[in-house]
This record gives sequence, C-alpha cells and structure tokens, in this order.
Amino acid sequence: MQGLSRLIKQNIPIALVSRCFNGIAEPVYGYEGGGLNLQEQGVMFVKELNAPKARLKLLIALNAGLQGEDLKTYMEG
Repeated sequence: MQGLSRLIKQNIPIALVSRCFNGIAEPVYGYEGGGLNLQEQGVMFVKELNAPKARLKLLIALNAGLQGEDLKTYMEG
C-alpha cells in the first residue's frame, strides 16, 4: 500500500478494473486495500472494461489533457 500511496501523492492516476468475466470493481470493503479505502485515496474504478482497454482509455484521456475530476469522470463513466 505504501507504493500506491506514493503514486497517488505524485498525482499519478490509478485505475482499478476487475479481472472477472462479468464482474466489476466496486468500492465496498473498508479495510486497508479494500475498494472503499482505495476510492478514498483517489483510485478510479473503471467498469465494463478489461485492463488493456482501460489502459488505452487512460492513455487517450491523459493525451487529451484530462486531469483531476474531469479525468475521474471520463474514466468512471
């Protein structure tokens, strides 16, 4: 978790996806490393995309200059 915290403090965007075929990543568990804890730290939850597609979407957003809440809205929408 320390590495993740360092990345977030450096404003490096973190997108979380599920590896389950029909699953989604959700901010529901409040323990350290749980979804709720990650969301509170600023991790974006990407639904309906696998990891390669989410990475591509993130690269497109960053190239377009999206940051902060605009980036979060785009990635989570």
